[in-house]
Amino acid sequence: MFVLGLQGSPRKKGNSHYLLTRFLGECESRGARTEVIHMDGLDIGPCRELIVCEKKGFCPIKDEMEPHIYGLIRRADVVVLASPVFFYNVSAQAKILIDRCQMFWGRKYKLKLADPDAASRQGVLLAVGASGGKRLFEGVELTAKYFFDAISATFAESLTYKKVEAAGAIAEIAGVDADIKTAAGRVMAAMQNKPTLVFVSRKDACRSQMAAAFAKHIAGTDIRVLSAGIEPARDIDPLALDFMAQQGIDIKYRLPGAVDNLMAEKFTDGQPFQVVCLEPEVIPIPGAKTIFWDLPKPADPQSVASVGKQIQSRVDALVKTVRQQKRNI
Repeated sequence: MFVLGLQGSPRKKGNSHYLLTRFLGECESRGARTEVIHMDGLDIGPCRELIVCEKKGFCPIKDEMEPHIYGLIRRADVVVLASPVFFYNVSAQAKILIDRCQMFWGRKYKLKLADPDAASRQGVLLAVGASGGKRLFEGVELTAKYFFDAISATFAESLTYKKVEAAGAIAEIAGVDADIKTAAGRVMAAMQNKPTLVFVSRKDACRSQMAAAFAKHIAGTDIRVLSAGIEPARDIDPLALDFMAQQGIDIKYRLPGAVDNLMAEKFTDGQPFQVVCLEPEVIPIPGAKTIFWDLPKPADPQSVASVGKQIQSRVDALVKTVRQQKRNI
């Protein structure tokens, strides 16, 4: 599981830092991998309303957003937005990144492409404000709500604290650590105790990516699905991107993963754990229950469509089998 923190405060080691660090620490204690993007240090510009994202599905502004930050957001199982309240909204640093995620909104609502992780990705808001205003967090929460919707995440948790200004003051708020522990526990629990499917190919650039996307799209929240490569490529094969887009499924901004990273994943004992190899010479995880799908490597749009349809049919049957195995436990 991968939890991405978005730190929106320009102040180093302030109250937002405290909340985010504690929250990610709780997730790590439950087996998650975490990473933090410090938005104050990013080399990104504001949205310029060029509308390219709504017509062609990408942002033409050349900076850290494309493809690095977009890729991290797309890969995350949980996105945690942390920010102080500035004029009843998130910080300017956070708002720039959020506005640039209009690209995801365009792919979702204009191009009608579905993120296969939409059913399982969660969004969490952590916010502090210096005043005690009755409506202090309304703007922040509305911004977070529509940001999470754009990146295809369910708004799962919101922890907000008033009358917190001096650096470190949040640590003096009664019950804050217990709040964080409880919220992080709920977020992680929603992702655990599930069967796991892992699709493996040599490069994780085409067949395994398509298989994982179909499985996520079909299984929803019932099954945890991963893909990986023995020698992962740098990018996903454009043929796979185009074919999946034709099916209405969005795999752009995903990155091929490494089998070695799977070994750091903590899978729940007692749940079905199935590895599917799409190349017969690949044995990715010694000792794991493994099946082999000997499918040809696509070389053109016609062959990727043929292989893709075979994968879709096999994935549909496999998901049904894994669900039945879970019921029998």
